Parts: sequence; C-alpha cells; structure tokens
Amino acid sequence: VLMYCTGGIRCERATALLNELSTVVDDLKPKGVYHCRGGIERYMKTYASGGYWKGKNYLFDKRMEQTPEVKGIEDVESDIDSKCCLCRTRWTIYRGQFKCNRSLCRVPVIVCESCASTAVKMPESLVCELCREGYRAPTVLPDLVSLKRKAEEILDSSSRCNGRISKEPNKQNQEKAYYKDYLFIRRLPLTITASKIKVEVGPEVKFVNWICDKNKLFYGSCIIQMQSEASMKSLLERASAKGGLKIMRKKVKVSKVFMKDDLKPFDHFLEREYPPVGH
Repeated sequence: VLMYCTGGIRCERATALLNELSTVVDDLKPKGVYHCRGGIERYMKTYASGGYWKGKNYLFDKRMEQTPEVKGIEDVESDIDSKCCLCRTRWTIYRGQFKCNRSLCRVPVIVCESCASTAVKMPESLVCELCREGYRAPTVLPDLVSLKRKAEEILDSSSRCNGRISKEPNKQNQEKAYYKDYLFIRRLPLTITASKIKVEVGPEVKFVNWICDKNKLFYGSCIIQMQSEASMKSLLERASAKGGLKIMRKKVKVSKVFMKDDLKPFDHFLEREYPPVGH
C-alpha cells in the first residue's frame, strides 16, 4: 500500500493507523505500507520535472491544482487519462466537488462543464471508475476507535513479553547539563529549508543540522547552532512568549539540547539546504 497526500500529514497518520489495524484485523495483512514523506508538495520541490509523478495534484486552496514547475502544460495534459464520469469524454479538471453516489464510496469524480448541471440535478447518476469496474465499498463503517485500542493493547503486551520495559536507573537526582549554543526545534514543516529557518529565526543562527530517524528520513526536527549563549536564551524566550515562534506560519517547539558524550552534531559537519528525502 502506497499513500500520499499534499503535505504529508494525513498519509503519515493513515499509514500509522493501517499498520496498527493490521495487527487486529485478520483479513487486513498488507505486504508493505509506505507513504510519501512531505507529500506531493515536497516531492515536486525535490523533483521539479515531476519525477515519477504524472498529471495534476488537486488542492483545496485557491491554487486548485499543482503541477511540476518545469514541465509544460501540454506534457502534463498528455500524462492524464481521465474522463467525465457521465458522458465519458476526456476531461482533466476536477471542479464542483462531485462524488460517487454508491454506498459509502464517496470517491471524488470528474464531471465536465457540459454535464455539471446534470450532476447537480441527478447526483445518483455519479459513479466512480472503481464502482464502475465492480468494486463495492463496505456497507458498515469500522469501529476505528475500538480497533485502535485493541491494537495498542496487543503491542503493549508484546513489548512486555519481549522484555522491552525500560530498566534504566533513576536519573532524577542527576544534574542535567545543556549545551550553551544548541537548540532543538521540532514540528517543522516537511517542506522547510535551512535558508527559511535562518530568515525567520534571525541572523544569530550559524548552522542547521537536520535530524533523521533510523531509516534516514526527516520527520520535522533539527538542531541549530546559535552565535552565542545570549542569542540562544533570547530565542528560547521568544519561543515561550505569547504566540510562540512560527516558521513558515507553523508554530514550532524549541528546547535546550541535553549534553551527551556521543552527541556532537556539528563535528565534521556540512550543512544541507534541504532535509534528506531518505532511501
């Protein structure tokens, strides 16, 4: 299963939910679950010619649709194989928010300008390509809340059986030491760049080091090195004030970096403008 969305948030949550549900639903055993990190928005910025993406990405804002920056409109149109669901003529524009009328399907369908009035008068005539081929959506919605709780119980029980409960000694009495010029920033937009951080945070930022998970994938966090301890404290105060710190219009979280012997984020460091896409 491969999922994608515009910004990468909905598909990330959906893949996490699907992975959880596959542990409790007998007939839900996907061979693999993947999603496009950062969504099509980030993918098209990384691959300006479109990469493996074909066609247009429908948007919910005034832009209405998104296409590769350096790909001509004629080439984009030639990649699309879509038809009006009523008259079956070739049509590549989604307008009117029309949806399939079959059961719980409700998949968006394309309706051309000539058929728009018919679609409004007779919405029961709208059928998506999947239902046209014979697909039938479930007639009852699944109880996702109870399934999710059951999955969490199974995973928690499995962790206990495998002895994964933390047995670290009590460190409450140990005094924590923090770096004097490092700050940890999380909840960054996945389309962020080092230049945007420096512009919106200020000239006191020396370097930006992206943080990745074990699969070398960026998940919205970084460590920044400030010019001085004073500039670090100033940014912390700014982030904790009313309204907080916003980067690309998104409120982010800022905290000190705990000093560890094995944490040397700027040793042999080469700053990258874009977060890593992963492998």
